[in-house]
Amino acid sequence: MAELSIANVTKRFGETEVLKGVSLDIADGEFVSLVGPSGCGKSTLLRIIAGLEAQSSGDIRIGGQSVAGHRAADRNLSMVFQSYALYPHLSVGENIAVPLKMRRLNGLQRLPVVGRLMPGARAMADEIGQDVEHAAQMLEIAHLLDRKPGQLSGGQRQRVALGRALVREPSAFLLDEPLSNLDAKLRVQTRAEIAQLHRRLAATFIYVTHDQVEAMTMSDRIAVMMGGRILQCASPEVVYDDPDRIEVAEFIGSPKINILPVEVDEDGQLVLAGRLLDLALPGRGKGVASLGLRPEALRLAGEQAPLRGHVVHSENLGSEMFVQIELQDQAQRVTLRATPHQRRALGLGAAVGLDFEAGNALIFDADGARVRTVAKVGLSKAEVA
Repeated sequence: MAELSIANVTKRFGETEVLKGVSLDIADGEFVSLVGPSGCGKSTLLRIIAGLEAQSSGDIRIGGQSVAGHRAADRNLSMVFQSYALYPHLSVGENIAVPLKMRRLNGLQRLPVVGRLMPGARAMADEIGQDVEHAAQMLEIAHLLDRKPGQLSGGQRQRVALGRALVREPSAFLLDEPLSNLDAKLRVQTRAEIAQLHRRLAATFIYVTHDQVEAMTMSDRIAVMMGGRILQCASPEVVYDDPDRIEVAEFIGSPKINILPVEVDEDGQLVLAGRLLDLALPGRGKGVASLGLRPEALRLAGEQAPLRGHVVHSENLGSEMFVQIELQDQAQRVTLRATPHQRRALGLGAAVGLDFEAGNALIFDADGARVRTVAKVGLSKAEVA
């Protein structure tokens, strides 16, 4: 295995710049997910790493060595595609064996009939068969080796694609939205299997997905991409709790974070819907900002709550409820994560008050950048949050 370094990579298709100076270092054995909306450049970046696309500028280094100009076959990387890319006329075992045959057998030895008679071909075929069996047992598909892909379920085909990548013992595994063709139940099961496989192999995984749940549950770090740039790369916990930009906060998290417009008065104190909050931005003058509150950061409160509204929709998931509340004097809704025992107080049309802890508020300036110097009104500057 090896570390991988992406240095100021750009990619243009004609006049369109898809990647705009992307840089990222991935440690040996790390699981990093590239996550972002469709068209953000994440799959293009993965294909450049794999050698299937050439970057317009910048460099890719694997194990400290530049691979600029190297063919995909010479980079020792295994890629798992969204479509699985299995050969329908080959059995599961034969599909898994393809990269081993291409690497270990010469042109004559790969011939259908004559190849078996070539010197060393039989012994090499036995070694390949053992490696295929080992990978199949690891992925619990040994009983499927004689079947064709058309006889398999989506989850089984996904395991075959993983097995074909696994037998190559690559420097890194590249996975391009490999679960998007599976149903919801199977996605949950398969992402757990991929995470377990990563821990077992201690291999480098680079995983592309638009599904933030996949990224959050499997990754050591998440690189959030938008508009051809990486906006933030950090652990799932940091990206969720401590986003650098409002775009990251809005993309990561389900349900979506509540973003409310606030004003900053002459003293730096925040004003929400005409009411002063006990939050201030030291050293900032009058202006506008945005207040971010995760659904779990909101709590039910009484008449003096800074937010008032009425319930317009609720989703009961058994262990929790997501309640949409339309705020008074604002054409805006917020989502509250509630517990089942609060159900009676949150019926449709019910008037509610909402409050939040100052420490759970995320403040963003007019340009969407995170404001980290936030103080509670009345506290000394030494107690700035």
